[in-house]
Amino acid sequence: MRLTTLCINGWGPMSPQLPEPSGLLVYGFLTIQLTMAVGLFYCIVRTSGTKALPKAAALLVAWLGLTAGLASTGMLDTWAPPPMLLILLSMVGYLAWSSRQPWTAKLAELPLSFLVGFQGFRIVVEMLIHIAVQEGMAHPTMTWSGTNWDLVAGVTAVLLAPFAKRLDHRVLQIWNVSMALVLMVTVVTAVLAAPIPFRQIMGEPANTWVTHFPFIWLPTILVFCAWLGHIVLFRKLTN
Repeated sequence: MRLTTLCINGWGPMSPQLPEPSGLLVYGFLTIQLTMAVGLFYCIVRTSGTKALPKAAALLVAWLGLTAGLASTGMLDTWAPPPMLLILLSMVGYLAWSSRQPWTAKLAELPLSFLVGFQGFRIVVEMLIHIAVQEGMAHPTMTWSGTNWDLVAGVTAVLLAPFAKRLDHRVLQIWNVSMALVLMVTVVTAVLAAPIPFRQIMGEPANTWVTHFPFIWLPTILVFCAWLGHIVLFRKLTN
């Protein structure tokens, strides 16, 4: 069975409105998701030392396995009862807790140019989301032709990174907070386009594609990395 079919149909019921994704979309997301997960793991071990390796590895594998496993059962597809919302809320809670933990302070010791340029991965993510919209997988509002301006964060990150050391920290902080707000708007838009009782953004397809593997790792890995990047940069610029 082809991976594109297995990911969506074989590992969980597919919403009838959604077509089979292309290989480009599936493999593209798998590549950027696993790259970011492994990259985050490497940065944590590099900054916190090898003593952090077992715990970081266990948490990463458990999170990847849990989210992929839940997506494979189809439990997340309808958003109600709200296991998908619970996953998102657990991410928010963990990020809030992590913002004051020593390991994020250690990550803030990474070079300033790296922490700014880190958000450049969102360029690739937005290109893949645009492909998902074109293939009829994602709601049209989720790309730059809709209300998703997350591409701006990725592009400006790449442009600012080479000059980060020479820029006033207040300028970088304004950029950091502004791009975090852009991310927040994108996440809220995604939720409001999902099949939830208080859905506000109508039209098809509803935002259910991110409840299937491998697209479940878009919110649970890629959005997590973007938020964490903003938190770490905020800590660096305020110290």
